[in-house]
Amino acid sequence: MNEGELFRDHISQFITFLNGLKNIKVQIDDEDQTMLLLCTLPFYSSLSRRP
Repeated sequence: MNEGELFRDHISQFITFLNGLKNIKVQIDDEDQTMLLLCTLPFYSSLSRRP
């Protein structure tokens, strides 16, 4: 997510991405979808890189 991007827009793009994967029969379980979303958020991403 780019700084200044609305959270709502980010979620919408993420859902569109997941729907695209479903259309080509790629299945991602709910837990993995959650982790993918969290890793795209700036705050969570910066936490995950800390030593």
